[in-house]
Amino acid sequence: VALTSSSSPNLDVNVPNSLVKTAAMLQSIDPKTNPLPDSTEETVCQIDDAVGNHDDESDHAPATNAEGGNRKKRATGSANNQGISGDIGVRDPNIPTSVCITATHHDRETTPRHRSSRKRNTPTSGRRKESKDNIRVMFTGVAPTKKHKQMINDIGAMLIDSIEDAASATHVIATDGKTKLRRTPKLMICFCKTSNILGIEWLEQSAKEQKVLDPNDFLLLSDREAEKTYNFKLSDSLKNGSIARADRGGVLGGWYVYICSGVAGNKAPSAKELKLIVEAAGATMLYSLAEKNVIDPAKSIIITSDPATKSQVKERGVDRVTSMGGHICTTSWLFQTMITQSLADVSDDKNMGHRSKRKAESKSPPSTGKRKSARRR
Repeated sequence: VALTSSSSPNLDVNVPNSLVKTAAMLQSIDPKTNPLPDSTEETVCQIDDAVGNHDDESDHAPATNAEGGNRKKRATGSANNQGISGDIGVRDPNIPTSVCITATHHDRETTPRHRSSRKRNTPTSGRRKESKDNIRVMFTGVAPTKKHKQMINDIGAMLIDSIEDAASATHVIATDGKTKLRRTPKLMICFCKTSNILGIEWLEQSAKEQKVLDPNDFLLLSDREAEKTYNFKLSDSLKNGSIARADRGGVLGGWYVYICSGVAGNKAPSAKELKLIVEAAGATMLYSLAEKNVIDPAKSIIITSDPATKSQVKERGVDRVTSMGGHICTTSWLFQTMITQSLADVSDDKNMGHRSKRKAESKSPPSTGKRKSARRR
């Protein structure tokens, strides 16, 4: 507008006629009575229509001396107009007036780049996430195959394998139908936490129907070979465990357990696994038999090997705790308590390996004759 105004007549500027018309039109618009639209798209269209309406009107540029000059200048201006029409947003004369050049402004949230980065939150994915947090499947005694892992994923469950996570298992697959149930550390922990001890059929049927089926229809209620080997009844163990959890938080709820040195790894799980088993049963671990650590000696159990070793019996604090009502039990007693989910009588001599051994020795002392024969030799 400044270039084509009368206030600058001496400027030697070659301005296209179409630009002059556009500038003149813009000068005639009163911002108060005719405000420009807010939309970029509408503004371009209105300017385009205004320019198009003046195509047949007389040129508003100053007249020259020769008509041929006007025609030449008008032709030059038309050529320049076509050359710059794309830059200033004015439509090409050859384009129908119904077509409008617009400036498209994409919403950032709807562009493909941003849309692809957003996570979908469909009802199905929500249910799958919720199910995955609640259904935690553990295999023990049998190893899951690639097919089994895919089945677990298909029903929206989570496979857990670490023994540290065994206490959080909600569904335990203990047999594949071919192998018997095994009394593994994982199984003893799971027995203390859930009654959903299952066969592989539960997983296969759940994957077939694409949903988590009721485990009560697939409970492992009997395994004759395992029951004979470990001297327990599976259906009773599941019932006992459920009652113990409800009553006292586990079969050893309210008890304190101390594990003697040399027990771990001696026909027994590792120290870490023994600790996890005891805690899963609801007991509190004691790491020392010092007087300040033993809160209730009568509710304290000292675990030894089977049979107990002399060093275990003579460990510091053992005599003091047992004299105050503490109990000494072997690992065999502990494992039987876990598999049956029933707290056997801890005062039974069968559970106290070193005491029963002492009694046996006192009942059959060596005779005098044997001593003499020994001396002769």
